Amino acid sequence: MRNLHPAPLIALGLIAILFAELASVAVAAVPDDADLVLVVAPPWHGGPEAVVAAAGGSVVGPSNAPLAVVATDATPAAFKDAGAWFLLDPNKFPFLCATETSK
Repeated sequence: MRNLHPAPLIALGLIAILFAELASVAVAAVPDDADLVLVVAPPWHGGPEAVVAAAGGSVVGPSNAPLAVVATDATPAAFKDAGAWFLLDPNKFPFLCATETSK
């Protein structure tokens, strides 16, 4: 039996774990009555801001994120129809979205 170096196996395992985490986040449902939605969209053709505008919504923040913005004033279905890759609840990711209020 050949001696295999463990580094490729460890790297493959870590990549699989990362992929599983990203997949679980991507399929997390956003409630239909959500006030704020984290819209993740492709960076080309205006980026997520263009997707929000096409859905009839308005961007709340952050303004310097290339793939995602927090938006309001439109339904999750409208964001998906406008070209969003997926939608997330920004309250579950306050460290990314700065939606958490200070105490």
